[in-house]
Amino acid sequence: MSISQLCIYIAVYILPALYFFGLACVVLIQQSRRLENRLITAILVAYSFLYFGEFFRHLLPIEYSSTVSGIGLGLIGLLVSDLTLHLYIYVSNLYMYIPRLVYPGVFYVPFLILLLAQVIHWRTIPFILHEPRGLWYAPIYNEAYYIVLTISAMLNIIMLYILIIGLRKTVNIQKRKLLTFLIVCTVVVFTLKASMGYLNFGEHIPPYTFLIEGIVFSIFISFSFLHNDLLPNISRRYRTLFDISPIPIMILDDKLDILEINKQGKFLLNISDPTDMNVMKYARTEHNKKLLRKLIEQIQLNGTLRDYSLALDNLFLDGRIHISIDAKYVVTSKDRIYYVMLRDVTSEVEKEKMIMHLAYHDVLTDLHNRAFFVTHINKKLVELSKKTVGEAYFILLDLNHFKIINDSFGHSVGDQVLQYTAELLKDATNKRDLVARFGGDEFVLFLEGFRTREDFDEWLSQLRKAFKETSFVYNDIHIEVTPSIGIAYSPEQGSSFEDLFHVADLNMYADKESLKSRK
Repeated sequence: MSISQLCIYIAVYILPALYFFGLACVVLIQQSRRLENRLITAILVAYSFLYFGEFFRHLLPIEYSSTVSGIGLGLIGLLVSDLTLHLYIYVSNLYMYIPRLVYPGVFYVPFLILLLAQVIHWRTIPFILHEPRGLWYAPIYNEAYYIVLTISAMLNIIMLYILIIGLRKTVNIQKRKLLTFLIVCTVVVFTLKASMGYLNFGEHIPPYTFLIEGIVFSIFISFSFLHNDLLPNISRRYRTLFDISPIPIMILDDKLDILEINKQGKFLLNISDPTDMNVMKYARTEHNKKLLRKLIEQIQLNGTLRDYSLALDNLFLDGRIHISIDAKYVVTSKDRIYYVMLRDVTSEVEKEKMIMHLAYHDVLTDLHNRAFFVTHINKKLVELSKKTVGEAYFILLDLNHFKIINDSFGHSVGDQVLQYTAELLKDATNKRDLVARFGGDEFVLFLEGFRTREDFDEWLSQLRKAFKETSFVYNDIHIEVTPSIGIAYSPEQGSSFEDLFHVADLNMYADKESLKSRK
């Protein structure tokens, strides 16, 4: 054998065999758990062995060609057909109609039978004879050759029929694309088998049509794998989920540079181009940067965060934007990566605030209601009992002649009088004081912070003066609103809400009688 002849054999057989094997590794690495990938890998590896077998067959004397092709290459060729049938049945979803006891073993029965026949030296399948034909040891086109070729062609027709049935039954668009692709592939392979297998091209092409079929099949697989994504790998699937996710997602490195961010994340943070940008640049305000630094500390400390809340300055609208964050901190030998999922919960927070506000505020006056006042005054009384000095003041306020106002001018005016009273009380108190509408025309207050009782008396005098010097105006009607006020001192006259209310109630009615007598 000359060097040039050996080089031709290497180019025709070894290089395609290595290509098949390399492609098989790529397919398997992408997603080894998917049955489609495993079957395609097995088919490509089998084709690789067929090419290696043909190479070594041409290195041996011609008298060994029949044995090598009949025993070794025949078994591998049949295994390729069995694997392809298994693949086509699976991707067509027709396996669901095959009993579990039969599927998938039924596809490999012919291979096992032929293997057993070869082991015990049965000659049920005649070997194909070969003859020198130029550079090649080509098969003799006799009866045995045409029988094997026809059986192989019939298998291609069965495969095509399986794919067509699967195409008719499926409604999934992606599955239809895959089946259409495989139908085209099978038709091309069958055409090559019929045109090149039954016709004798002499020494102009290498022997056996499976060599050409394998190359064509690998080209189809490569095209679908790399371009059409009919066999999507795991990273592409996750990329699709990443992009279409309705939840904003971003990936940061240890310097907080944005490595990846999906469309929803760009929209939430108003990012037009995240290339080489640091997330701190989008924080903009010092308040936001402080919260983000604290967030990173918490991620590093805990590794994983769930429903972590941030109230960031909204740079595009007034107020704050409330974000709930799920995050994961991943450390490898080289990288430190933050995976962050964000949810805009501003509307939820605002609704919750509204619900809480309605639960503890009077709808008419926007003061605290009775439930809130009773709950919080008990807490304040407990705190007050722990102090050695200090006095607090419980005030019960009732509007005089309020029933007459309602009867004379209507409940609408009466409601406005209550709102007017609430505004006077808000102006007279500060944020740490408890002020509430207790019910009807009754209001309650709990005040602290006065240094002496004289200071409190001065404040009370100013409150009465505010009611006296102003009046409620409705159209041309002027109504003088006068309150009756009852006071209880804590802890001198009680250390519980019930005791203080009882004392203040008695003093309020005493004040009411005093006002009547003066009039």
